[in-house]
Order: sequence, then C-alpha cells, then structure tokens
Amino acid sequence: MSCDEARLQIGAEPGSSSPALEEHLQSCGGCRQFRDEMRELDANLRRAMEQPPELEPARPVRAPPAVRWQPAAWRRWALAASMALATFAVLALWLLRPTDTLARDVVVHVQAEPESWVDQQQISTQDIVAALRKAGVQLDLTSARITYAHMCLFRGRYVPHLVMQTAGGPTTILLLRHEPLAARRTFHDDGMSGVLVPLEQGSIAVLARGDDGVEQVAQLMQQDVHWLPDGH
Repeated sequence: MSCDEARLQIGAEPGSSSPALEEHLQSCGGCRQFRDEMRELDANLRRAMEQPPELEPARPVRAPPAVRWQPAAWRRWALAASMALATFAVLALWLLRPTDTLARDVVVHVQAEPESWVDQQQISTQDIVAALRKAGVQLDLTSARITYAHMCLFRGRYVPHLVMQTAGGPTTILLLRHEPLAARRTFHDDGMSGVLVPLEQGSIAVLARGDDGVEQVAQLMQQDVHWLPDGH
C-alpha cells in the first residue's frame, strides 16, 4: 500500500483499519501521524454534532410562532461546520504537500528509467567528476560502486541521476539542487523505499527496492555532496 492509498483510506474513514493499512503504518511515521490527527478531528466533529440545538419556547402571538435558534446553538453548528472544513483541509494538505509530490515524482522518474537498475558499467572517476561539475556538484566518493550516471530532466531542470551498488542491491540517487526541503522525509511507494534529505542548499533523494541500504546511502551522500558556487 502506498502513502497516497493509505491517506485516502484514513481520510474516508479515520476509525477504520485493514491488514494492509496496519502493515503500511508500521513502517511509515508520516501516515501514523496523519491517522492520529484525522481521528482527533473526527472525534471533535462527532462531539459537536451530537449536541442538538436548543430552541426558544414559542411566544403566544397571533401569527404562527417562529422558531428562533439561540446564539449558543448557532455556535455549536458553526463549530461542527468548521471542524468538517478543517478535516477536508488537513486531508488536502497531506495529500498535496510538496514533500509527498516530490517523493512521487522521484518514484515516477526512476520507474521511467528501468535500465538504470540493471546497468553494470563502471563509470570512471574522471567521467563522474566532469558530469557532476557541469551540474554544479562535487561528490567526495570513489566511482567503484557507481554503475549509472546521467543528467536527467526532472521537474524542468537537468539533475544528476546516479545508481550505486550496495549489499542490498542497486540504490538510486538524485541530486536536487533546486528542491529545498524543511525536514527529512521517508516514503514507501510501489515496492520502493526512499528518503528525501534536506541539504544546506537543495536536497537529495535516495531510492531502492525494499528497505536495504537506503538510510546508509543517504547518510553517505549527505556527507559527500557539495554544491559548487557556479552551479545552475
């Protein structure tokens, strides 16, 4: 189950669950937090809706008595309406927040280049250095484990796309100079695990099939990637 599928299910019925959802939540802190917030909003909304409006007694007048709601009743119904709007707003925020869309774009990009996973051609250090310098990047890493290095169009800009061989298999790295992030973010999508790591400028995306090696590669790249001042 992907994060998008999990959040759609949670947003539709915050109190419900399923084996697939519970399995996803065990490894996804972001979706667990989302479910907690949605359940809290749902509980507040139910409490507001369970209090019926109070009506003033009808006054004996010639015309048919008009029912007037007390201000307190209006306030309760306004609170219920505002809680409902807040629920939809939070759902939209989580489904469309920039880190989620960035993670999805990374997955889609990697899926569009399946040959990058199986390419076993070792790239020379000189070639890697030359290619990265054109993108304004310096990488303090030997080329012995890099089997794929290309400049790819991603979100309207050319970015370095690398694949490193690890004990757990091939791991994809995208160096995203123009994609700033406020916080580190892990994600799982279509059988892949990844992490988005903010840097002093921009960010890096690390993606692999399964969970093996992603965090180790992310830590390594966070130390070894340096943006050059003349990069674009």
